[in-house]
Amino acid sequence: MSPGEISLRTHFAEAFRQIAKRAETPDIHVTFYPFAGLNHTIRIRKQRVYVRISDIMRDAPPSVHRALAFILVAKLYNKRVTAEHQSLYRQYAYHPQVQRATDLARQQRGRKVLTSAIGRTYNLDKLFARLNRRYFNNELPKPVLSWSARRTKRILGHHDYVHETIVISRSLDSSTAPEFLVEFVLYHEMLHMKHRPRTINGRRVYHTAAFRADERRFERYDQAMDELEKMTNRR
Repeated sequence: MSPGEISLRTHFAEAFRQIAKRAETPDIHVTFYPFAGLNHTIRIRKQRVYVRISDIMRDAPPSVHRALAFILVAKLYNKRVTAEHQSLYRQYAYHPQVQRATDLARQQRGRKVLTSAIGRTYNLDKLFARLNRRYFNNELPKPVLSWSARRTKRILGHHDYVHETIVISRSLDSSTAPEFLVEFVLYHEMLHMKHRPRTINGRRVYHTAAFRADERRFERYDQAMDELEKMTNRR
């Protein structure tokens, strides 16, 4: 076990004593793991605690390691995470250098499950070209476009700026889905290409006021929102 992992184990032991109110701490195993991003896991199995911390956090200050330990143990017991611990962790996680390391890890280790832009009913390539011409003056570079592998209903679209992909839920590739609704979901993801996420007060903000203003420029915005609400109520 490396010195960093030993130090982390001490922080987790302290977190268990304070949050779980346990006089004796459980057997704790902490390792740095090459996740495809800034991810961390904690679980209990046979009275042992297993923790995996993203190796991006290896060089984080001890105060950030301690804050993360308290955050993970609090979540394990469904306890409230203190604002102090949240703030310490977020300030480190959203630092530009850490964000670059996170993006690089996602790019090198992440795996995108893609199919094709040509669906049974709609062609995402053609819809992208139309929307780019109509709303972006053809200035958006074309990303990799794909229908999702599964018919997801909760997440209808996703833009990944690291891999420069837009994936639209296959549940919309149907004659029962109005074309303007498919266009709106794709348009929403295209706006993420124009409006990159910003860090405001220690939080990553994806839908800024400027983003929402552009979103309302969609010609059939109200109808699209009504259709999305109907889909939500049918779930």
